[in-house]
Amino acid sequence: MIDLSQLDDATAERILTTIARARSISQPDLPPLLDIQDALADDFSVAPSGARTAGGELARQALMVLAEDPATSLAIEAMAAEEDSGRHRTYDAGATLALGLAAYFALSTALDIQRDKQGKWSFKMKVRPASQAAVTKLIEKLVHYLPG
Repeated sequence: MIDLSQLDDATAERILTTIARARSISQPDLPPLLDIQDALADDFSVAPSGARTAGGELARQALMVLAEDPATSLAIEAMAAEEDSGRHRTYDAGATLALGLAAYFALSTALDIQRDKQGKWSFKMKVRPASQAAVTKLIEKLVHYLPG
């Protein structure tokens, strides 16, 4: 088993973006990231800070959340092994917005995200309690990664 916390930034970002692209076809429309950034910060008590989250750090945390699903864990392992062997394919990662969207996709697999008629966002955990710490950490990193 690969220690996802040890993946280099480029590998973590490439794997996360690849998984998000592959699965986004079957995902319902997700709300705009910047629309829910403040709601996520409020709901999960993420204090504002001057510290920004690096892209690789965000990607590694998102992969840790996704890896809790055994099938996804196997896919992550395979892609990471492909990177280690030097046989990786080239993907056009797309920069900050693409990575933020990929991390948000990972988050949407762990949260039920809804907006009521008054426009207020709500978040309900869909994961096992053991996963809650990883999801909360991902939210913190995503809030500190996005501009704003």
